[in-house]
Amino acid sequence: MKPFVHTLSRPLLGAAAALALGLSALPAPAASADPAPAVLTTPATAVTDTTAVLNGVVGPQKQLSVYTFQYGIDRYDHQTPVTALPAPGKGPRPVAVPVTGLAPATQYHFRLVAGDGGRFGWMSGGDQNFTTPPPPAPLPAAVAPAAVAPAPAAQPAPPALGKTVLVAPVSGTVKVKSPGAAGFVVLGAGGTVPSGAVVDTRAGEVALTTALPGGNTQTARFHGGVFRVRQSATGGGVTDIDLRGPAPQCGSRKGGGRAAAVTTKRRKLWGSDKRGRFRTHGRNSVATVRGTRWVTTDTCAGTRTTVTQGAVSVRDLRRKRTVLVRAGHSYVARPRAR
Repeated sequence: MKPFVHTLSRPLLGAAAALALGLSALPAPAASADPAPAVLTTPATAVTDTTAVLNGVVGPQKQLSVYTFQYGIDRYDHQTPVTALPAPGKGPRPVAVPVTGLAPATQYHFRLVAGDGGRFGWMSGGDQNFTTPPPPAPLPAAVAPAAVAPAPAAQPAPPALGKTVLVAPVSGTVKVKSPGAAGFVVLGAGGTVPSGAVVDTRAGEVALTTALPGGNTQTARFHGGVFRVRQSATGGGVTDIDLRGPAPQCGSRKGGGRAAAVTTKRRKLWGSDKRGRFRTHGRNSVATVRGTRWVTTDTCAGTRTTVTQGAVSVRDLRRKRTVLVRAGHSYVARPRAR
């Protein structure tokens, strides 16, 4: 077995370091005489040949608002979704996350990491390990037990208005990058991420759920592009979707005595919802949906909003006007002349 990679450094990292997997994983905290550390990794439970429950305890410190578990065989190259912690009280806050897809008869290392994802950075709770047992031998057909319904999976924390967003993969491969993180991680299961996270759906589709005032929620689906999701605590639940990824690269060529736009790249994002409060931001326009299916495309010619179902209210940022686009129609918000 390869030796487990475990670099040592300070326990609290700045926002620029953030969460990163693999060889750049967060270090374990230095030894302390404090009998109640702020973040503590505790032994795994319910270990089977392919699954386990990772456990830990987070203290009541206010700057600790989100957490994740990092785990792996010879390095921390896997990570559970960043999840919001319960509101701090006077005592510790135990947390537990089930993981699946483990290799039988294999030793794993894991640790709990908590922080606020920004100003105060992250704190590691130290390393724990467990070994998965070999796979069970198949029973003879004559004594095979009757089918048993699987245990219900642990439910992720609900989204918090203006703070966290619940993301869940629908199909394909979806990647997520939390604010301040060094890179993207594959979204293996549903979980909450901080407002401001970037989601890559170029190879999959994601269901995005955000909070509304009064305790209700709203859900929309997105695919085919990269976007940042953000929500203000005072915006009435409106969720903003900003197109991200490489911006269109534009040049010019002469033909017929006049310059013609040349598009070398474009970026786009498909979305669908059922009367939620979502806005898609392109380079030249903002589309406010009304329970619909639409696609926003940034090109050198402008930002095109195409509606295939329902209606979308498009705000043209250059012309300072709003246009209602219905199913079967498009609107292009032109960029400023150069």
